[in-house]
Amino acid sequence: MVKKVVKIITKEQAEKSDSLFWLKKTPEEKLSALQILREQYIRFFNKGSLYRESRKGLRRIYKVVKQA
Repeated sequence: MVKKVVKIITKEQAEKSDSLFWLKKTPEEKLSALQILREQYIRFFNKGSLYRESRKGLRRIYKVVKQA
């Protein structure tokens, strides 16, 4: 049987803990977490079509910048 423990901390302690957590992550880990959150947002708010449209525009801009 697993014993669960709950620790009550202040908001300031939680913010410090969060900051320390993210400071220990590599840039790749941070980007990966961000991508997961973006995908969850897109699915949760049903923004798939808007996302696809924005990607088309981004590809066009990338092509123009790449040619320059």
